[in-house]
Amino acid sequence: MVDSFFENSIGQFPKTWEAKDKRGREIYKVRMESNCYFVEANARSEAIPIAKKFKYDLKKYPILSWKWRVLKLPDGADERYKERADSAAAIYVIFKKRFARRKFLKYVWSSSLPVGTSTESPYGSIVSKTKIIVLENRNSPLDKWISEEVNVYEDYKRTFGGEPRKIEAIGIMSDSDNTKSQAIAHYTDIIIKQ
Repeated sequence: MVDSFFENSIGQFPKTWEAKDKRGREIYKVRMESNCYFVEANARSEAIPIAKKFKYDLKKYPILSWKWRVLKLPDGADERYKERADSAAAIYVIFKKRFARRKFLKYVWSSSLPVGTSTESPYGSIVSKTKIIVLENRNSPLDKWISEEVNVYEDYKRTFGGEPRKIEAIGIMSDSDNTKSQAIAHYTDIIIKQ
């Protein structure tokens, strides 16, 4: 179990998670509904990820599952272009740096791209490279919990090629900075499996 957020205080930033920017502590809050604890992300023209350090053996536990729901898609977003590269919801798998470069797999709920699309973040640099895989999009039902299950090991080999690096953390991000709009999403039950 990466996190189900039930050991957190409602209305607070999730403990054991870190925000890259102090504003992240305002964007991400633990909520509870029908005895289900979850993190709500409410990003208004912002792009701040949060992450939980979580090292594990990907070959032994290749499957990652979680539940999420989106309440608001960022207007006109498209992950392929810098000026519109926002996602209503995203789960990141963060891999260990090698030669000062970090790799990320980013599973997204996209405003525009077809489900099944694989692409590369336009924000790649000499220090990071992100492969994006679209699991849900604007045709997916809003305000409804959807369960996801992905094979991170196979997705890494398919998108990056070669054997995966060691995993260092799991991340969450809802962002809307490029489209200057709003993204609202909920996340819970993030689990690794064999």
